[in-house]
Amino acid sequence: MSDMQEPVVILDTFVQGVGRVEEVAPNLFRVSYYAHQQGYGGVQEKICVAKFIIPLEAMLTMAQDMAGRQAAARIMGQTHSPVN
Repeated sequence: MSDMQEPVVILDTFVQGVGRVEEVAPNLFRVSYYAHQQGYGGVQEKICVAKFIIPLEAMLTMAQDMAGRQAAARIMGQTHSPVN
């Protein structure tokens, strides 16, 4: 991965899962991410916290990168793989 410029501070968003993946055009997908929130009456709700429209190539790159990190963590005997 090449060096990336961050001209302004971009806040981190805590995500607990992928909510929905929709194809919006050939090889272009809208991916919704969610986090859990405690709702009324103690019901746990999934709240959409981010949506990105990304090309298929980006989805594949993320999947390959995470699979590689998980494999390395297993080899090293770590319980999780730290993400930079």
